[in-house]
Amino acid sequence: MAIAFAAAASHAPGMTAWADAAPSEQKDTLYGAYGKLSDKLARSGAEVLMVLTSEHWANFFLDHIGAFCIGRGDSFSGPIEPWLKVAQAKLRGDPELARELIEACYESGFEPDYSYELELDHGTMVPLHFLTPSMNCPIVPILFNTLADPQPSARRCLEFGRVIGRLAEKSPKRIGLVATGGLSHDPGERNHGVIDTIFDRRFLAEMAAGDSDRLGQYTRAELAAEGAGAFELLSWIALSGALNGAKGRVLAYEAVKPWATGIGMVEFDRPPAGA
Repeated sequence: MAIAFAAAASHAPGMTAWADAAPSEQKDTLYGAYGKLSDKLARSGAEVLMVLTSEHWANFFLDHIGAFCIGRGDSFSGPIEPWLKVAQAKLRGDPELARELIEACYESGFEPDYSYELELDHGTMVPLHFLTPSMNCPIVPILFNTLADPQPSARRCLEFGRVIGRLAEKSPKRIGLVATGGLSHDPGERNHGVIDTIFDRRFLAEMAAGDSDRLGQYTRAELAAEGAGAFELLSWIALSGALNGAKGRVLAYEAVKPWATGIGMVEFDRPPAGA
């Protein structure tokens, strides 16, 4: 069965934690775009969401860091941040789908970590708060190392995404794919608050154009120049791989100074089977 839903969206904690700090026009634009994605997800009939998201020291630290980690638990709870203004929730997992993905990775030259116990932070819970407010859709969280150097390469993430996409296309379930993170931001670092609108708009255009070749060529230096948080875009690049470079549409982009982040959203139509 084909991929039922696909989107990429930012997950800045300020979107919920200090929502009213943003200019109302920007907030309304972004909330409206998330609303469109939520409506599209509801219409898609997706039975499970594979959420490509970031590890923010919520589950791993310097004693163990892997490039990717697949959640194969029966359930996942979050958010871990009590200040996020997102209600605590326990979301169902899909351990069978997670196992199938792990096996597909092994057969394709990837050896991702996996865990039966993962806690969810803003990187997952902010998008789900907007996309599925009832938190009633099972998820398979897929964590990317975006904080500890060296992060996986963009090319490796693109190929990892292709494994995800092939599995999703063959699954008997209707699967939604959501990539979260970015865009340019440097939270708590030297360039905190700096937003590179030129980079952000170019990256969004490349995602919408399905330019997987260019996306796979981003270097760690290029992403680091846009702030530590820009490595979160590795999950977006993986999504492009999963969709085989399918074209999409930029729903919204705002450089929100009070949230210290360039925030964007891209929606995709279902790619043709076997593309």
